[in-house]
Amino acid sequence: MYKIKLSKDELSELNKKKKREKNTKMYHRLQSVYLAHKGRDNKEITDILGVNKNSVTKWVKIYSKKGLNELCQPINYNRRSAKIDDYIDKIKKEIKDNTISTLAELQEWIKKNILWKSNKAGCSVVVKKTPFVLQKNAFSPWKSSR
Repeated sequence: MYKIKLSKDELSELNKKKKREKNTKMYHRLQSVYLAHKGRDNKEITDILGVNKNSVTKWVKIYSKKGLNELCQPINYNRRSAKIDDYIDKIKKEIKDNTISTLAELQEWIKKNILWKSNKAGCSVVVKKTPFVLQKNAFSPWKSSR
C-alpha cells in the first residue's frame, strides 16, 4: 500500500482541483488521494466513494509515482469491444417488438437467436447498451419498460 503525505502546497492544489472538478470519476481520483493523505486505507476509501478497490490502489499509485497532473489525465484502456456489440441493434429491435421482461428471458433469447451462450455479465452489457429497463410492477414481478 502506498502512503501519501501531502505538503500544505500539495494539499492546497489538490483541494483547488477538487472544487473545480465536474467529472465524477476524476473527482473520485482526487478524493481518493485526499482520503489516503488523511490516513484512510484503500478499503475505507472504496466504501466511502463506492468505487472498486483496484481503482483506488491504481489512483494512489499513479499519484505517488507520477504526481497530480498525471492522476488527472484520462486513462485510455483501449478495450476491445464486447462480442455482443455486433448484435445490439437486433436486440434493441427485439426488445421493442416483443416482451422481454427479465434478464433470464433476455439471456434465453440471446442463446436461441444469436447462438451465443450468454451469462449474466453478458446480459448486463446488453442492458447497459439498450433501453432495456426492468421495473417492479404490482401485478407481475417485473415489467419491461422501453
